Amino acid sequence: MSQKKILILGGGRYNLKVIHSARNLGYYTIVADRDEHAPGFAYADEKQVIDITDYLAMFSYARHQRIDGIAAINDYGVFTAAYVAEKLRLPGIECELARIATDKGLLRKAWEAAKQPNPRFRIVFSLQECRDACREIGLPVILKPTMSMGGNRGVMAVREEKDIQEAYAFASAAYAKTDVLVEECLKGIEHSVEVIIYNGRGHVIAMGDNSKQAWPYRVNTEIVYPTELTGARRARLEQTARECVESLGWRNGCAHVECCTLDNGEVKLFELGARPGGGGIPDPIVPFFTGVNEFEEYLRIIVGEAPHQTVPLHEKGCVYHFLFTRPGKIKAIHGLEEVRSWKNILDAEVFVKPGDAIPAIRTGPDRPGFVIAGGETRQEAIELGRKAGHTIVFEYEERYEHQTV
Repeated sequence: MSQKKILILGGGRYNLKVIHSARNLGYYTIVADRDEHAPGFAYADEKQVIDITDYLAMFSYARHQRIDGIAAINDYGVFTAAYVAEKLRLPGIECELARIATDKGLLRKAWEAAKQPNPRFRIVFSLQECRDACREIGLPVILKPTMSMGGNRGVMAVREEKDIQEAYAFASAAYAKTDVLVEECLKGIEHSVEVIIYNGRGHVIAMGDNSKQAWPYRVNTEIVYPTELTGARRARLEQTARECVESLGWRNGCAHVECCTLDNGEVKLFELGARPGGGGIPDPIVPFFTGVNEFEEYLRIIVGEAPHQTVPLHEKGCVYHFLFTRPGKIKAIHGLEEVRSWKNILDAEVFVKPGDAIPAIRTGPDRPGFVIAGGETRQEAIELGRKAGHTIVFEYEERYEHQTV
């Protein structure tokens, strides 16, 4: 059997593990990134400097490479992967599904047509339309850009009418496309769910619970696995996540679903990514707590092979704990290497260095770092993750500030 050849879109830090997964599977690995110094290039069989959002340039390159599959690992590569796969008749999602998955407005309409459980919503194109939608739906509401590229960019909650203008400006300025989604603010347990799709059937492999920062911004402070839900409520969450991807006509791939379980047990859908979960979710989180290697299963599917494992083998605990601290200029960072030496710390990173300024945290990329902690149980992982978070200390130029979240 000839060696499979796969094109991976993006060579940044978070893509190193998918590159290693491809190599472990014996695939010939090409990595494309616009940054000629992308760290993933060092681990690839072949590298190509191309912007992963430039789908025409990527197709022009890929058509001569005899690739067996193309992998999108973040939202910026989703449409490019779909376009190349469709043109070359490779496994993957169709361009129309890629458009839907990267546009919250189109996704809301698609789920509405498929009778999936949406929150009430309106798509608006001006501040006045936004004010009208807020009154129609009723405060509080959440404003989001319709363009969907992850990281909670442009997402803001509105409790009072006086805050509408600020939230609209924040949402409409996040991307070149200025449409804004206004949706009802739901109270319940928010979730991140990983789904493997093969031959049109969804297989839920991981369900976690999200904690958010204080209003008005909606950035995750922590994702805890597994979900605290049990029994019928857990079964309903799993069913909803599975059906929401199947309802879109999805045949093969991976999906990251975000949703909410209300107090009455009903599940409402928020959004969806047409790729594995972001950051450390596919690795190390999902393999540690379920025994399923999400990246390897995703890669198998997109080169036309059958997945090996779509049912969790066990259930341990894991927490994706994000570091939050106040704005300011960093003098020193303490405790990171100590935390990395602890048992069951699966990954830990700080993205800032002395001399850098930490901004107010309004989007995911503003967070200065993270810790991923595992445990035999959910509670064990939570305790370890929070202990690690408190051990990492940011020292500011003007005074010493302890990590508190």
